[in-house]
Amino acid sequence: MSASLRPVSSDDTYAEWLEVGDRCFVRRYEYLDVSCSLVLGEVGALVVDTRASLEQGRELAEQVRELTTLPVSAVVNTHVHFDHLFGNGAFAGVPVIAHESVPVELPAHGARIQKAYETELDDPDREAALATVVVPPDVTFSSVWAVDLGDRHVELAYLGRGHTAGDIVVRVPDADVVCAGDLVEESAHPSYGSDCYPLEWASTLESVSELLGPTTVIVPGHGRAVDKEFVLQQRLDVVDVAEQIREFAAAGASVDDAVRRGSWPYPRDDLRDAVTRGFAHALPR
Repeated sequence: MSASLRPVSSDDTYAEWLEVGDRCFVRRYEYLDVSCSLVLGEVGALVVDTRASLEQGRELAEQVRELTTLPVSAVVNTHVHFDHLFGNGAFAGVPVIAHESVPVELPAHGARIQKAYETELDDPDREAALATVVVPPDVTFSSVWAVDLGDRHVELAYLGRGHTAGDIVVRVPDADVVCAGDLVEESAHPSYGSDCYPLEWASTLESVSELLGPTTVIVPGHGRAVDKEFVLQQRLDVVDVAEQIREFAAAGASVDDAVRRGSWPYPRDDLRDAVTRGFAHALPR
């Protein structure tokens, strides 16, 4: 992460609700430093992301009741990764909304994660994750969606691929709050996994930035809330990664050589998947 990046909030407290905009709350959890959001309206509430197991999702559902007795009108999954949606089952009967790619990719992703947990004997969430029956989203969209909470609408938008194929952002226009999922991360650098789109991520962030103003509060998928400048600065690093991948691909370098020789903004060991995926997307098939 660039030294110039700074969060908008200095609050390091885990597991307490923090109001980042009018009736828009964020709660950070120590396990994987996931940030979940709650938006309250006149007639209902909206939950953004549900944590990494059914047990954790149930804890989140109980904590929602610390702030409201309103019914949960909808749950939103910002993307397919387990730490943002394995808790869906805790919200039985509530519509779960995500990009249309999520239910397609979730069976394989969920099985892969649970298989990985079988060998993670020291992971505190191991038993809970293995016991989780993964509940997919049951409402999907391709471009935009809106949730009516009575006196306010919450906008959902798919702006392109990046961290995954189905990253969406959640915007509360009247509060000037945007939940960006893992398109933006604060507590660590952006995570390039085996399902990332490193050559498209910067363009998607550019589209995200067009939704942001000087006072917009952005909730990342992990860590503290940030401002527009943080997003713009992080995008420059994402651009740097993409440009180097393209240059190495054009030069015919191997993945190993590119990882070793690149002047990366992030630890090189964390970018192997980015280079592998980027080469696959950059080179003619």
